[in-house]
Amino acid sequence: MKRNLKTILLLSFAIVLMLGGALLYQRLTAKAPETLDSVPPAEVPGELETDEDVPQELVPAPEQEGRSEEAAQEADSLEAAADFTLTDRYGEELKLSSFFGKPIIINFWATWCGPCQMELPYFNEANEKYGDQIQFLMLDLADGAYETREGAIAFAENKGYGFPLYFDELGEGSMAYGITAIPLSVVINADGRIVDTHLGTMSSEELQILINKVLN
Repeated sequence: MKRNLKTILLLSFAIVLMLGGALLYQRLTAKAPETLDSVPPAEVPGELETDEDVPQELVPAPEQEGRSEEAAQEADSLEAAADFTLTDRYGEELKLSSFFGKPIIINFWATWCGPCQMELPYFNEANEKYGDQIQFLMLDLADGAYETREGAIAFAENKGYGFPLYFDELGEGSMAYGITAIPLSVVINADGRIVDTHLGTMSSEELQILINKVLN
């Protein structure tokens, strides 16, 4: 009899515990905070509120793009400078193309050419001012008969000219550029294309115009 009473009391106590746990669970879940799913989309961390906040890919403006294409077409339309072999004051051979990568102004000249002598001071001044930006090639037509390399060097030193002296001793430059009269100046950009030419004596102002063309 006592054993049955203990069993009934234990069962009653277990039932009370189960009912109490159920009530406690309902109270706790009723006070639980809202989940992330219930938060409005704009308040979710890291989510952008509008499309205006999205970074846009940068593209060139139509006008700028048009100018770039025109510049590229103009550059492609320029005639490539003919390459040839020239010599320095020591007789060492080198190619015109070895100077590409920097703007070049070639001046075909000779000591016996009066019009050539008139513009040489302007080239000397230009070399002093722009020699770090432009490669001046004062190309003497030293054919070995009417003109010699040694004679041209002596002439330049006597005049106090410090411009870079080179020589067309092989005649390749004269043939490549169809020289029939001098002085002739050829302006070449850094890409090795001819920007302009000038036949005859130039004034200081005219030389400056050619310099501006190759630098701009």
